[in-house]
Amino acid sequence: MNFTVIILAGGLSSRMGTDKALVLYKGRPLIQYSVDLALFFTRDILISANHSGLEYLGFPVVKDYFRIKAPLAGIHAGLCESKTEWNLVLTCDMPNVTSQLVHQMYTATGENTRIVLPEHNGYKEPLCGFYHRDILPLIEKHIKLEKLSLLDLPKEVPHRSITPHGLTADEMLLLFKNVNVKQDLIG
Repeated sequence: MNFTVIILAGGLSSRMGTDKALVLYKGRPLIQYSVDLALFFTRDILISANHSGLEYLGFPVVKDYFRIKAPLAGIHAGLCESKTEWNLVLTCDMPNVTSQLVHQMYTATGENTRIVLPEHNGYKEPLCGFYHRDILPLIEKHIKLEKLSLLDLPKEVPHRSITPHGLTADEMLLLFKNVNVKQDLIG
């Protein structure tokens, strides 16, 4: 497997009230879960953040090229800095993503695909998926048009949606649980 992992950690964390990448979740900084998952596959890791404090992780911290308040800017910056065609995008606030899911998504990448996203209950998870560098011009076009929803991208390029294998509805919800507020840190 040859891909870069882009970990999105540049949000304002306004609901958390502090930098959520560094908030302890089950005894570890939240971002560490994404870093550990990435290290299972590669050392090509980029941290997308517009603030300092994450350099201690030992990976390049990439700042947004476009100053917009949307994850699309972080994905854009990561793809610009990546040296691989395929890139796994993870967000620092989704600590339960598994290596099995990453492997399943990676096997769905191919010549005629530019985005691979997991899907559950009819909802695609755009903050956990594979993005091909070829979509950089499309992302730039969307940013310039202020079309900032990540869910708009798959409508314009060949993509695949995969459903994680063998999980119950409750396990699926846990897999994609976002930690956004202090109450989410429990359990």
